[in-house]
Amino acid sequence: MLQLGADGQLGMVDDAVAIPAIRSPSHVRPPLISVLSITDKHLDNGRLQVDDILRTVQKQWAVPRSLRKLHGDGSEDLLRVMGPHLEELETSGEVQPSVMEEVLKLSGLRRLKVRCAEKVDFPDLPLLLEELIVFNITENQLRCVEHMPRLCSLAVINYLGPNLTFPPSKHNSLRWLGVCFDTHHKSSMLSLIRAHASSVQELRVFCTLSEGEGFYFPDFGQELADCGLHALQYLALDRKKTCQAAACMVQRRDIRSCLPPSVDVVCMKCQTMQF
Repeated sequence: MLQLGADGQLGMVDDAVAIPAIRSPSHVRPPLISVLSITDKHLDNGRLQVDDILRTVQKQWAVPRSLRKLHGDGSEDLLRVMGPHLEELETSGEVQPSVMEEVLKLSGLRRLKVRCAEKVDFPDLPLLLEELIVFNITENQLRCVEHMPRLCSLAVINYLGPNLTFPPSKHNSLRWLGVCFDTHHKSSMLSLIRAHASSVQELRVFCTLSEGEGFYFPDFGQELADCGLHALQYLALDRKKTCQAAACMVQRRDIRSCLPPSVDVVCMKCQTMQF
């Protein structure tokens, strides 16, 4: 500044020149979505105190767009009120069809994690989801996945319906897929993997090292190779228990030998790659 003034490059500002005022925007949203997590303090004898929750929300400076750990009787009532604003929903414990009826109406929902009650009929899932985790998924819900054009991340845990066959995806949007199907539903699992083979980059599969638990797939490497996973970069094997190191290494080596050399095969318990 001093040098510019000495060189005569810095002059006086003409008072007649109007300097535009900097106006504050009328409304600025927070950069991160606000989150409401349901805890036991929100319940009275197992029932959600919806009015109390709403009064608390109204005192805050941002409307919650993420609802987490939703549980308790009256969950559908809270969803009915907050639904238009929600982008993310995570439930805690099993939910009943009445809750999922409200979930289906959430047109702005993008991320959903839910555990459905077993052996109960449920409505369909919203079709504009981008991320989905479902425990105890029903046949009609699993069929909905075919019609989700924005879905990029999917985890399906414990499907007990009839075996299904899926056509190749028309959307090619799914990048991450996690599956936990027992041996009786292996054909459904492989069909789901095959349907998204052109886009899935990371695949996570629950499988055991030996028979007896219903999740043992001795020919899994060749079965995966037959799915045509051209985009796959990373395969993770998930377990319930700590691995037997030798058996785990043999299983990973067998699977690895059937896949392209560019695919990393790891165990989620060992957290190690195949040598």
